[in-house]
Amino acid sequence: CLAYHNIKKLQIDQHRAWMLRTMFYMGTIITTRLIMAIAASVTTAIGSYNVIMSCGELGSIKGRTYLAATYPSCMANSTLSSDELVVVHANFSGSKEEIGASLRLGFGMAIWLALFLHMTGVEVYLKLTPREAHRLRMVAYEKQMEAGMKNPGSAGLVVEKFGDAEAWTAK
Repeated sequence: CLAYHNIKKLQIDQHRAWMLRTMFYMGTIITTRLIMAIAASVTTAIGSYNVIMSCGELGSIKGRTYLAATYPSCMANSTLSSDELVVVHANFSGSKEEIGASLRLGFGMAIWLALFLHMTGVEVYLKLTPREAHRLRMVAYEKQMEAGMKNPGSAGLVVEKFGDAEAWTAK
């Protein structure tokens, strides 16, 4: 929404910043999965982690025959007891439910770490490219002048409208 607002106001530099942030944040999904795989490998190497899963979850992964043989408490009177909880060993190189358990263990840590890396990474990148931001602000200034906007160069959501930064001038 912020990128859209800024491009409508011809504030190209701010549009670039918000679009870069959006793309970096969307990349968090991929980084999360990579971190989850690494964490699952580590927990498998340690070997002492278990996860609680419902029989309903396990029933959707494997068939009833497998469920009855591996997790007999899930099959009460030959009927799947979907609310029953069982302990599943976390093993990234094991059966499907063990792989799921090992991935589930590291998800919370992985998503927070990925978000931190991406949020920090995009802000560092934006700080490392001030010439491009300045060049685009000059382009925005020219386009806003042509369009007859008031406050050319500062028509969008710029820092001087919200903080204590000095007013921007074209140089």
